[in-house]
Amino acid sequence: MISALVTGVILLGYVLGSVPVGYLVARAKGVDLLQSGSGKIGGTNVLRSVGLFPSLLTILGDAFKGLVPTYIAAHLFPGMPWVAALAGAAAVAGHNKSMFLRFRGGVGAVTALASLSALSFPAAIIAVSVAIVAILITRFASMASFSGIITGLLALTVMGFLGIAPMDYIIYGVIVVSLVSWALRPNFARIKAGTERKIGVQEKNVKTI
Repeated sequence: MISALVTGVILLGYVLGSVPVGYLVARAKGVDLLQSGSGKIGGTNVLRSVGLFPSLLTILGDAFKGLVPTYIAAHLFPGMPWVAALAGAAAVAGHNKSMFLRFRGGVGAVTALASLSALSFPAAIIAVSVAIVAILITRFASMASFSGIITGLLALTVMGFLGIAPMDYIIYGVIVVSLVSWALRPNFARIKAGTERKIGVQEKNVKTI
């Protein structure tokens, strides 16, 4: 019975994470997000391709789908912290490889940071703060995403060794860093080539439906 519940909660994380909020928001505005800009379904591409308010809705939705399954798992299995860790990681995997979009998706940073807040709110505050500083300095959403999830992993690791948070949460950090870093490979290549676009630059390649 317990194993079935554990499996169900982790699957819930993936299914909720797979809900393509940005794609649906953009589609409601007549934009095919998968064919516009970077082709990603996160808030940055929505901002460039559709606008500010749709981007804010996307960020809120992406955060919600990471927070909910992780929170549920943490409270259903308080003595098994690895369940919440895997549920949160599954939500990020769902966002990046959505079952509803033939396994296309986004980068997963917003979903990851929201999931992190359900595991450890202090770690999430630290990670989000570093991400904000990174975006203010570089104006690259990709650098903010990478800085945030790396900081989250470091915070969970330190807190784990200090006994402030379960060591199991490090599993979450490692998986999420891997998922987000893999999704950011094109961004890293553009940064190296000097062609990465900064926040606020309007997208010219917008495909309407």
